[in-house]
Amino acid sequence: MRLKNIMVWAVISTCVCLGYVKEQVEAVKLSYSLRDKEKRLSDLIDHNRILLYNNISLKSPQYLTGMIEQNELKLSFPDTAAVAKVRVKRGQPAQLAKSTASSWKTRLLDVFVPKAQAASDLSR
Repeated sequence: MRLKNIMVWAVISTCVCLGYVKEQVEAVKLSYSLRDKEKRLSDLIDHNRILLYNNISLKSPQYLTGMIEQNELKLSFPDTAAVAKVRVKRGQPAQLAKSTASSWKTRLLDVFVPKAQAASDLSR
């Protein structure tokens, strides 16, 4: 009988000790996981800073001027006939743009050419 009590207490104490050790191992695993996630977050923040710096430097006027000169682009202002003035009124549906200047030649040629219209639905 005494041996049976000792065996029961030994099994109970072993189970309690194993449960304690398991909890300690889980705590160590969680700390490693947390450390890895903090390192990943730090790397992502550094990468974000680098990307923001690159974005700002690529938009800078000095960089754009250098790229225009390097690629030898010939840029000029458009003539007034090629510019369309568009007024946007909030709360009203979109309307098709109309040409500001149309000569009789353009209207005559428009009779023979079908007009293309852009869709106002942008969800496609």
